Amino acid sequence: MAEWGSFVGETPSSGGHPPSHPPRSDADDGWGIFEPEPRTGPSPSPSVPPGPAPAADADADWGVFAPAAAEGIPSPAPPSPPAGVPTPSPEVVASLLTAGETLWAHVDGPVAVLGSGCGVTAVYDGEPDGFSGWRPVTVVDPARLTVRPVPLSLAEPPVGAATSVAELYSDTEPQSAAEPRRATPFPVGQGPDLDAVLNRAVAEERERVRAEAAAAAHRAEIQLNVAKRELAERAELAERHARMREEQAQNEERRAQQEAAQQVAAAQTEAQRQIAAARDQAAQTVQHWQFRAQQAEGDRARLAEELNRANRTGVQRLVLVGVLAVIAVVLTFVLKGA
Repeated sequence: MAEWGSFVGETPSSGGHPPSHPPRSDADDGWGIFEPEPRTGPSPSPSVPPGPAPAADADADWGVFAPAAAEGIPSPAPPSPPAGVPTPSPEVVASLLTAGETLWAHVDGPVAVLGSGCGVTAVYDGEPDGFSGWRPVTVVDPARLTVRPVPLSLAEPPVGAATSVAELYSDTEPQSAAEPRRATPFPVGQGPDLDAVLNRAVAEERERVRAEAAAAAHRAEIQLNVAKRELAERAELAERHARMREEQAQNEERRAQQEAAQQVAAAQTEAQRQIAAARDQAAQTVQHWQFRAQQAEGDRARLAEELNRANRTGVQRLVLVGVLAVIAVVLTFVLKGA
């Protein structure tokens, strides 16, 4: 153990080389030694090229057409909805489907996936035809979400039913050039008389023009009669409207006169009422002032009488005061003389 564990760059003290692995304490100790375990199965043959691992389940290639499965071509993956778009529920899909409707779906045996990502059940009239992937299907029962794949035609057309490619692109048989067609010379002296033809055409044109002029005159006369009738109707209607407007104006004038007379009568009545009220108020005022004048006259007479009474009382008081003064003077002299 003295030399075991020394570093590579160090020299052991005994001068020997470091051991390649630690010493074993037991003969059965295999610690630190890795040996590949022997293979129990047969080794692959070098002549067989490596291929994809076989599927653990026999149904791994189920639904793929037989030649494609034999060649190792994988079936296309079913569609998946875009990111952030949820797959609709079966109830929503069933409400949008219609029996007999044809649409595309990714078919894989009895399982089919619509473009929205919703799974449906594929039913066949017999055994599955072995085709998988995108193909048209027909809705059988929307409530149960069942579809039937549209059968694919695999039969070859019978011989002679179509034109061969060689016959389609073969050269046509050469044709001989025919003699060019030329116009015949003018038939001099043949055919009808041109003057008679021209005269007949002129007569027909004159008759046509005369008939058109007569028809135009008849139409103009009809239009004139219609215009006269319309003018008479319009004149009568205008006269009726004028009479109605005149009657309406007269009615409005009479109504205005009546309203003016009513307003004048009301104004006169109001003026008379105001005059009577003013007269009553003036009479009441005169009576009030007369009463006040009478009251003032009575007050003046009463005050004059009171003044006279006061004057008489004052004179009497003065006389009494004078008498008392004389008596006082007399008494004074009498008392002084005594």
